[in-house]
Amino acid sequence: MAETGVNAVWSLRRRLGLGLTVAALLPAILFGSALLWVQWHRDYQNLTASLDASVRLNAGLIDDFLESQQAAVRLLAENVSEGPGQDGTKLANLLHAYPAMIRILMVDAEGDVVTIHDARGRELPKLSGLGSGEEWFTTARDRFRPYVTNVYHRPAYGSEAVVGVSAPILSGREFKGALLAAIPVESLMRQSAESAARSRWDLLLVDRDNRVIFASHGLRFDVLGDAGDTGRALGRVAATADRPTRELELSGLLKDDAPALVEAVRMRNGWMLALIAPRQQLLAPLYSRAVLLAALLAVTLLCAMAVLGLQWRILGRSIDALLQGLRGYVLGGQINARGLSRLPGELKPLAHGIEELGVRMNTAFAQVQQVLGEREQVIAERTESLNQAVSELSLQSRTDALTGTLNYRGFREACDQVWDDPDSQPLAVLALDIDHFKRYNDLYGHAEGDVALRRFAGAVRSALFRSGDVLARPGGEEFSVLMPDCSLRQAMQAANRVCARVREADISHDDTPGGRMTVSIGVAAREQGDADVDALLKRADEALYRAKSGGRNQVSA
Repeated sequence: MAETGVNAVWSLRRRLGLGLTVAALLPAILFGSALLWVQWHRDYQNLTASLDASVRLNAGLIDDFLESQQAAVRLLAENVSEGPGQDGTKLANLLHAYPAMIRILMVDAEGDVVTIHDARGRELPKLSGLGSGEEWFTTARDRFRPYVTNVYHRPAYGSEAVVGVSAPILSGREFKGALLAAIPVESLMRQSAESAARSRWDLLLVDRDNRVIFASHGLRFDVLGDAGDTGRALGRVAATADRPTRELELSGLLKDDAPALVEAVRMRNGWMLALIAPRQQLLAPLYSRAVLLAALLAVTLLCAMAVLGLQWRILGRSIDALLQGLRGYVLGGQINARGLSRLPGELKPLAHGIEELGVRMNTAFAQVQQVLGEREQVIAERTESLNQAVSELSLQSRTDALTGTLNYRGFREACDQVWDDPDSQPLAVLALDIDHFKRYNDLYGHAEGDVALRRFAGAVRSALFRSGDVLARPGGEEFSVLMPDCSLRQAMQAANRVCARVREADISHDDTPGGRMTVSIGVAAREQGDADVDALLKRADEALYRAKSGGRNQVSA
């Protein structure tokens, strides 16, 4: 009998040892593997999200920087509108005020350089015919518009790769020449490149002709070189930036030919900016976590073996204390009588205690269910309040806070809705522009300008008699009126009423010929060949331009 008891004890020990080892190691292995996968997936998502946010931020910074430089060149072009060859000092002052520009030149109406200033004090040749045939010059000459060039290198002026910002010089509607300011690529990209380098990323900027404007040292591209198939692949990444399923990993970008994660975005001027992160950035932390998991498993095994040896020595002394401890916790569950008879004698009191606690746990669970039911009602009420708040926020996102009219987003949605409505065939648009409003802000200040905008919006509303007319403020001093079921004749009548009501509002404007605020209006109505609403809006803008060119304070169709 004694031998049988010893054998039973050793059988329990073996079974307990095996069970404890499996119970300790198997969950650790499964949990650790799942944790590694989750961490890798999270790192992947975080890296792609960081790349996406960073590339969009840097693209916005570069766009804003170029637009600020272009605005300065446009302002200077307006101040030298009497003709090229004059005001050379102003060109030098612009270089001093905008240190990012390395040089600025003025060409006449034939594209010949008449004045050139260099920020480094170099004497540069005045090349004849420099602008003729170049896109920045033809854009200024034929379309009277500013322009941001692709990357170029002009050996006569230096070895640096530059991009240019240009603006036309006009005298009324007559083209007199153009200004072109050159900005070195290194100056343009310094801040973005340093930011990418701190994250161990590479930066690639490609122009509209698929030529490389800038490439980090880790990439296999040369400035002014053709980006080739890689550039077109990055273009596809940029074109699908808002889709959940798209290609994010490319090869052939890095000098070591390692695979990389890529985020690309198309900039406002047509360039494409891409951020490239080596895939190795995801694998490096994975290796350290795998080593940590292996160490954890080894320590767990050693601890399990130590606990097994210690458990048999302290089992007799600890059983009473363990039983008292278990009675203080709700562990739940029940043990049936047949299973109870198979347990070792030392564990039977413990099993009875667990059974008792299971009853207590079931009682507590019923109470928890009751509390959860009450909480569900509270959650439903709060969900309803949240839905109302979301609806109000959606309305605010489509409304201009200053004037109470629709903003650009709301206006575009209204245009698309009316255009697609089969019951609303006649359609007219008024394009309104407050005359000399920049002067108003300069004279009275922006606070008074906001008051004037609200008064102007009220005057326009008072002239719109139809309930379906939609007034919007797409931006600045520009307003638009969408008039469903309205012919061109009716829209002209409404536009004349708007002009009259704005004059009758008697908003003082001492920096205008009449001494009060006026408005210029372009009118357009839907025609048979209009493919979409943008064609209608474009004709309204062209009519507005004619109204302003004709002397302002008038209506044109």
